[in-house]
Amino acid sequence: MQTSTDRFPGRLFDISNLRWALAGDESSLYPYARVGTSARATSQGSAMLKRSDMSASQASPRPFAIYERELDEQTKVISVEGELDLSTAPRLKWMLLDALEADDARAVADLSLVGFMDSTALGVLVGVQRKLSDGSRFAIVCTSEKVLQIFEFSGIDSAFAIFPTLEQALAHVGSQLAQAG
Repeated sequence: MQTSTDRFPGRLFDISNLRWALAGDESSLYPYARVGTSARATSQGSAMLKRSDMSASQASPRPFAIYERELDEQTKVISVEGELDLSTAPRLKWMLLDALEADDARAVADLSLVGFMDSTALGVLVGVQRKLSDGSRFAIVCTSEKVLQIFEFSGIDSAFAIFPTLEQALAHVGSQLAQAG
């Protein structure tokens, strides 16, 4: 029988440190386990990571939140905070699809407060982009280097209209609010 130390020499998963993290609400609880070091690695001077050693940003990620603002009859801004991953991306998907259901709808996804985005969220954005009707417009606001790199590394950054400010994104989608200002 193969053990975790056989598959991962010098490392083992310390299940005794299994914790539950809350990401937004009770429906999105997910477990995580910290990776510890084996006795062999500890004898070489490495110490097991302790919760007190973690920085504040590692210990508690920003809680997930998503908001919708209707700027005019056709334009909505969907603002996201926290991490966009497997458990949170479906909420973004349904809010964006609802915002873009009209023929001449305009939507802006404001990701400026997103600290992490995985491939699930990227797939949601690609799917929303593909479902746009002819008269609809969609733009993304993103200021995080880490999130921008996800778009760049995947090679689909050119498929989206990505802007550093909300005002520029609203101007792109043709919001009456941006045209008046």
